[in-house]
Amino acid sequence: MTLRGIVMPVFWSCLLGCAWSGVSAQGPKPSPGAPPKVLLLVQQQMLPGKAAERQRLEVETSRRFDEFNVPITWIELEAVTGPPRALFFDPASSFEELDRAGAMLANVFSARPELAQQQQQIEERLASSRTVVAVRRDELSFGAERIDLTKARYLRITVVSLRPGRERDFAEAETRRRAGADSARAVYEVNAGLEQPTFLIVEPLRSLQDVDKGIEIQRKEEQGLEEGDRKRIDEILREAYVSIESNLYAIHPEMSHVSKEFAAGDPGYWIQK
Repeated sequence: MTLRGIVMPVFWSCLLGCAWSGVSAQGPKPSPGAPPKVLLLVQQQMLPGKAAERQRLEVETSRRFDEFNVPITWIELEAVTGPPRALFFDPASSFEELDRAGAMLANVFSARPELAQQQQQIEERLASSRTVVAVRRDELSFGAERIDLTKARYLRITVVSLRPGRERDFAEAETRRRAGADSARAVYEVNAGLEQPTFLIVEPLRSLQDVDKGIEIQRKEEQGLEEGDRKRIDEILREAYVSIESNLYAIHPEMSHVSKEFAAGDPGYWIQK
């Protein structure tokens, strides 16, 4: 279920109750392509033989939201690595904004029953769905001010699961990595939807060539670390980490619905419908 499918206030209130309520929309307004402060990720796996039907419905839903000027945004991604699945990247500046969006969508679906029907048709073609809420951790990110999601064509998302109580070890490892870091990344802490503690590392890529560049950059970053930093990071990996999974996702603008300000960052790519 994507954000546009959340129309039950009780569910949304429970989700927010599990999340950190300290995130607010205060401060200067970020650029449209900046990594969001609050991130809602929805992973969907389709029933066998239903992927093409779901994509057709998603394209039509995106067009309808454009037509009706619904101010709800999402970026739709398809898995390049790992099992076939869709991933919806729903940005927000605060939990309050997500709450308002849920209420707004309830009104939209009530006024436009055809949109609610399309959403139901999409749900019927899904085998499973998982919703995750995460908050950006600026002190653990690197070069986040250089990230412009309007120019991204792929996202590499790394999921790091830790043993209970080892969040400080993860923070230490990321701080030590910053000494040799070059590639921009935004780090998020999961607040609901996955076993905690779990962190997400989001890296935007402009092309698949950036994957090759990323491997080279990672090698140089590791070489740039002091011997003591490398040993300590290896120790933390052995003792604090439960698992690390990194996957690549391709962005599909025809199934996304972004704001006019966001699309203006690369109109030739985002405004193609």
